[in-house]
Amino acid sequence: MGATIDIANNEILRDLVRDGQVRVVRLLLHTKFGELPSWAEDRLAKAKLSDVPRWVKRSVTATTIEGVLGKK
Repeated sequence: MGATIDIANNEILRDLVRDGQVRVVRLLLHTKFGELPSWAEDRLAKAKLSDVPRWVKRSVTATTIEGVLGKK
């Protein structure tokens, strides 16, 4: 059997996973709302891995970028 890797304790892998998930959120937001304002890009750039699932869920029903990412 292969070894398992604990992403939570591996900073490099955690950052790679976060970056990939943030790219998906950015694509969802861009598809739904068009060009993202700089504050939204900044928020995505500073995202924690724990932010992403909440943003994905909100992106389904939100009518504004603020509704997904929170206030500016």
